[in-house]
Amino acid sequence: SSGRIYAGTGFAQVVALDSATGSELWRTSVSGPMRSAPTAFDRKVYAITKDNQLFAIDAERGVVDWTHTGIEEGAGLIGSASAAVDGDVVIVPYSSGEIFALRAENGRQLWSDNLAAIRRVDAVSALADIRGRPVADRGRVYAISHSGRMVAIDQVSGRRVWETEVGGVNQPWIAGNFLFVVSTEGDVVALVAENGLVRWVTSLGRYEDPEDREGLINWSGPVLASDRLIVAGSHGVAVALSPYTGDILGEINMPGDVSVPPILANETLYFQTDGARLIAYR
Repeated sequence: SSGRIYAGTGFAQVVALDSATGSELWRTSVSGPMRSAPTAFDRKVYAITKDNQLFAIDAERGVVDWTHTGIEEGAGLIGSASAAVDGDVVIVPYSSGEIFALRAENGRQLWSDNLAAIRRVDAVSALADIRGRPVADRGRVYAISHSGRMVAIDQVSGRRVWETEVGGVNQPWIAGNFLFVVSTEGDVVALVAENGLVRWVTSLGRYEDPEDREGLINWSGPVLASDRLIVAGSHGVAVALSPYTGDILGEINMPGDVSVPPILANETLYFQTDGARLIAYR
């Protein structure tokens, strides 16, 4: 952002670097290690720590302007979500399942919600972690938790517009009137953004060996690129689907396992493998 790179470290620090030279501009200590990238917007950097605290940092000076604290969770998923910003509102997801809307200027709370599990089947399914970054679009906030709840919230009032029982750990992708998500069950789901109704569901599978339930697959994405929904699997396969029907259009064998969502930039799709290889497709 504005010629700078902002990074959070596992040593409880946020660092600003010059994107051209790599020189360090400032370094600020926070309350704990970070598992997600900071969010930079309008002269502020927002960083969420492992102990569920948000730090709003002046992007120029590296000084903490204000903080916000959620409920600290002892157990959670590896990784976490970044804050989302829409105008003067900061949407903050925590591993506790809490989601807050805060005033960007001073951190004043506008509303809050909680996506904790309705039915607790076991210890893992009960994890309410919001690991996918919320999406703010046309006056609504869309958020999904690991515990099987996805909601649309009115951004002004905090009122739930709709709720559906879909769990996931990736950021939803919104395009026009539709939302696309990858569920914890290995399904790609298309929903109508207005009311949360399911348009189609395509199962990609959770196991490399479904019969013996071995070789668990974690799917990352989706990303919409050139009328293709792209998802990547932890078993080294990327899949392209039709956003209109959910039909599988093709597969690509990657040169390694992929555990993070692909990134689309300048008409190029980038994948990063677990072995630190970067692959680009046009």
